[in-house]
Amino acid sequence: MKIRVILLCLAISGSFFSAMRAGAQDAPAQKVSTKQAKWQGHVVRIDKEHSMMDIHGGSAPSNDARKVAYDSSTEWTKLGKPSQMDEVKDGSFVIMLGHVDKSGILHATRVDLRLPR
Repeated sequence: MKIRVILLCLAISGSFFSAMRAGAQDAPAQKVSTKQAKWQGHVVRIDKEHSMMDIHGGSAPSNDARKVAYDSSTEWTKLGKPSQMDEVKDGSFVIMLGHVDKSGILHATRVDLRLPR
């Protein structure tokens, strides 16, 4: 009888601790993804006052309108080589890397100006 009680206690405590371990592993999954997003498209407008850009594009055949935020830490390149933000104009084709927030705005860490398509 004592052995059955001991085995029952061990089984209950084992399932309790395994559930705690599984719960601890699930916690990071609730955070916002840290995976970098890659967007591309044509610049529709640039709002320098609010550090925002509107682009049209995406994976073909999409022509979705998207919002992109940039800041002083954003790296600007042209064909992979260092460049300036002033080279990006309305109608320019750009490829951007960054992180998308909950409201669907890409916070660009890099904006690469490409040749017109």
